[in-house]
Amino acid sequence: MIQSALPARGERGGGTWVTLKGRGFVEGVARTAPEAAARTTLRVGSNPVRDFQLIDDSTLDLRTPPGVAGTVDLTLQNPNGTAVCESCFTYVESFDVRALSEDTGALSGGETVSLLGEGVPEGPGLQVLFGDMASPSVTRVSSSELRALVPRGRVAGSVDVRVQGHGVGAVLRRAYRYLEDTRVTQVSPLTGSREGGTVTVITGQGFEGATQVLLGDTPATTLRVESSTRVVVTTPPAPSIGVVPIRIVTPRGTWTVRQGFAYVDDSPSAPLALHGVFPRVGAHDDGTVTLMGTSLDAPDLSVSFDAVQAQLVSATATTATVRVPPRGTLPRTVSVSVQSGAMSASLTQGYTFHLALDQVTPDHGSATGATQVRLTGSALPPDAVVRVGALPSPQLTESSETELRFLTPPGGTGPHALHVSSASDPENEALLPASFTYEAALTLSQVEPSRGAVAGGARVMVRGAGFVDVTSVTFAGAPATDVLIHDAHTLTCRIPASRIQGPVEVAVVHGTQRSALPESFHYFDPRGPGGLSGEPLMGTLNVTVLDTSSGSYGQPVSGATVLLGPDPTPILQGGTDARGQLTLSDPRIAGAQTVTVFKPGHDAVTVAGIRSENLTVSLRRLDSEGNPGNPPVPATARISGHVRGFKPPRPLGPNEVLEARVFVAQASPASGPPFTGTGDRRAETWRVREEGGSFLVLAQPGLRAVYAVLGVLRDGVDFEPYLLGIRRGVAASGTRAAENQDVVFDMHLEVTAPLTVEGPLVIAGGEARHQVYAWLDLGAEGLVPHPHNWGTGTRLYTSIEGPGPRLAFPQLPHVDGANLLFLDLLRGATAYPQSLLYHRQPGALNGGVTLAPMLPLPVFTQPGARFEGTVAWTPTASTATPEVQLLTLLAPGTEGGVRWTAVLPGGQTQVTLPGPALAALRAELPEGARLRADVSLARVPRFEYSQWTHDALSTATWTAYVLGRSEVFDP
Repeated sequence: MIQSALPARGERGGGTWVTLKGRGFVEGVARTAPEAAARTTLRVGSNPVRDFQLIDDSTLDLRTPPGVAGTVDLTLQNPNGTAVCESCFTYVESFDVRALSEDTGALSGGETVSLLGEGVPEGPGLQVLFGDMASPSVTRVSSSELRALVPRGRVAGSVDVRVQGHGVGAVLRRAYRYLEDTRVTQVSPLTGSREGGTVTVITGQGFEGATQVLLGDTPATTLRVESSTRVVVTTPPAPSIGVVPIRIVTPRGTWTVRQGFAYVDDSPSAPLALHGVFPRVGAHDDGTVTLMGTSLDAPDLSVSFDAVQAQLVSATATTATVRVPPRGTLPRTVSVSVQSGAMSASLTQGYTFHLALDQVTPDHGSATGATQVRLTGSALPPDAVVRVGALPSPQLTESSETELRFLTPPGGTGPHALHVSSASDPENEALLPASFTYEAALTLSQVEPSRGAVAGGARVMVRGAGFVDVTSVTFAGAPATDVLIHDAHTLTCRIPASRIQGPVEVAVVHGTQRSALPESFHYFDPRGPGGLSGEPLMGTLNVTVLDTSSGSYGQPVSGATVLLGPDPTPILQGGTDARGQLTLSDPRIAGAQTVTVFKPGHDAVTVAGIRSENLTVSLRRLDSEGNPGNPPVPATARISGHVRGFKPPRPLGPNEVLEARVFVAQASPASGPPFTGTGDRRAETWRVREEGGSFLVLAQPGLRAVYAVLGVLRDGVDFEPYLLGIRRGVAASGTRAAENQDVVFDMHLEVTAPLTVEGPLVIAGGEARHQVYAWLDLGAEGLVPHPHNWGTGTRLYTSIEGPGPRLAFPQLPHVDGANLLFLDLLRGATAYPQSLLYHRQPGALNGGVTLAPMLPLPVFTQPGARFEGTVAWTPTASTATPEVQLLTLLAPGTEGGVRWTAVLPGGQTQVTLPGPALAALRAELPEGARLRADVSLARVPRFEYSQWTHDALSTATWTAYVLGRSEVFDP
């Protein structure tokens, strides 16, 4: 039954992790949770669940599939029956932003853009941020569109666009590009012939996408935009001599340089004339400006700003560079005059001293605007236009050359630049960066991620508005730790531990202000059946440590040390709590990680290549004898019957007799040779030498198959099999014998399969040999080992062996190859290393079977004589690669079993036990003990390392594996 499902709502796009609580998830279904998961189906509404993890008999985590907005049932089906949680989950509209109507704009902001998507929530409080700058105006048009005023940017470049509010958020990465506002800093040359044709270089900023350059009202005859800072044009003809403005047109608007270029009379007899000054507002950084005119190279030329003489720096016939005198008592705008002998020329209001900004008082105010502000500066124009961020002040109340008083417009929370310009002379402008801070009411918009482990400690991002120093955060009333304010919209903190699973309220508090989002954060238990699970690793790793010791199986291990990092010195560490859990959260937790867990008196475990958020490992007390999680062995069942169909293959010799040998099909290949012995059969009658003779065999209860092999026994030793009989569907019971289960010989063993194996190969300087085994697969009823596997019950190894590459397997039954399971075991003169490969090959057996490629064999390179914490090996050449590797460290001849286990992804050839764990391991070893390393490399069907469970570490699930063993070494 299902008792609860939390959280009870999620986006219709799917992906919400939901925890089901109930009972009957494992008990009565299977022996272990992973086995039960294979027999369990789940639905959310009518949609099947593809991603779920069965934790134990009462807990299951699932990730919702996509659905339709509305309330739906949750359905669980397993061999115990069907459980329905009616109306337990509600799909809500997914909030997503997919595109912007405009993806570029001027750094000064002010444009309105549309954000297009779906599921835009209703109500006030939505924020749109361009980088870390909040839009001063956000309007919800519909559930699929928002309109936002682009705030002034800090610097040119691409920024994220983020929408947040009502507990949800969405981001478009680097979706909006701020471009420099168009400005001109230099024109070269500044003068040219009235006939046009002068090639002119314009330098400045913000020239991206320029479509036109006009001199006066006439477009340049050629235009080449070389970069965002350089434009080359050819001047058009002019109707008259004189200075003309340069206008640069871009998709973002038009910028005008009022005295940008002078058409001049370049004849030697041209009279003294002054047409313009560049720049007309403010001097270059070196304090100079350039005059445009004719006969400016006169040897006695003098230049004055009003009545103050200016220093002449250089001159040509049409230009003169002069140093602007200090303003002193000069007016804000002055006349510029030139004189040579009796000739003179002047420009009334030819030069304007650049306005300057000093200080803003107060420097903060409400985000709703209407704060009265005093701005001090110099050369402030009487027609000043004041902008705070992207918006102009709605009212200028007082104005002088040294002071402005104005009301602030509305603005987005945080510091904004103040920009002042002259309405009649936009070239006269100044910017005071980050000079006024808008303060908004404290608002909580979103917590990201919106779920975390009950152990606490996960680092989360809290988004909203009005965040200032000493803002605090609570989760279900418990305070978060390590609160760090990044800006007015963003803070990070570590979540507190929680005694409960499920959704909780999150609140931000500052003084008397409080803003909360109910059920906006979901606490979950990351405990799994063992291994990796959950979302991709993104800065937070949840570790659960369980006990596999006798009498404590499945209990949490508190006080275990968890070390993060592959090196001898860990980068992060901590201890497990009473639930055996610890959360490590840090920006450095990115990419594949390595974790080691240990506790005094227990073994140690290392897992490398971690790319998932949840890790569950098991520790075992060194004084524990076994794993009590294994179910008790049920009572033995008795199966009896007769064997029929004795037929000699040929006339028998004087020392030959027919003999039938009766067995129960193996549960797995590991139930017999080459993995285990033939067993004690003294209580059975399994060798029959007459037609209709009776047999008695013992088995575990369940659905079984009994088989018999008929052969010729010579001299009481050599057994030549030639017939096979199978009795299927035997219901074996521990309380009642299965009688009259007769076996009839009806399958001839006469097919020879040519085998192709790798070889000849060399291991440790000697010739390697293949040993090939075969089983007839009966499905749920077990496996029938071929007589050659084990001398039909009398040997521990196969008789089919050789160096390869060609071998033959004789006396197979007439079946399709899909019904046979082959095993190729490769080893050298010593037991280790050895490589094993399971293989099925549908089709006719006499067409041949290929058993290749084998996994590479490991050759240990570390440690040497003494263990310093690192074990390393080099694999031999092979085209096959393992998917998972298992390393164990033992102390042969001592009690305590395995001292260290490491789980590694395929391809890794080295693992290090960190210093603290190594010291603990050495402290537990008896005096004089030595160590040995064993490593297994394996391939597992449908295996994903990011989601492995402990079942995947069993040889019963491996289709190919290698066993390597080091020499003993000192600890």
